[in-house]
Amino acid sequence: MIVTAIFEAKAGKVEELRKQLHNGASESWKEAGVKSYAVHELIDRPGVFMNIEVYADEAAFQAHLETPHVKAFLGMLDDLLANPLTVYQGRAQFAGENPKSAI
Repeated sequence: MIVTAIFEAKAGKVEELRKQLHNGASESWKEAGVKSYAVHELIDRPGVFMNIEVYADEAAFQAHLETPHVKAFLGMLDDLLANPLTVYQGRAQFAGENPKSAI
């Protein structure tokens, strides 16, 4: 399962959001069901971050949402974000056809 989340920082909150995203990534890397967890800042929109998260399965994603670090981070979003969090969830298509098809 792949999750992409978009976070747009409020004015004056970019560095705090960056710090919290790094903390969240560091904790998420410790989770057994997290296969990959990467944070990116959009090139053409500074202060807008995109997480690309790969989970072993739906259960691993649900377990991730129940961790203390995720719950704490979600509680900060009203203070940090200019717009509501945008989340996309996907299932791999054509995976295994070519080594470049896997994330």
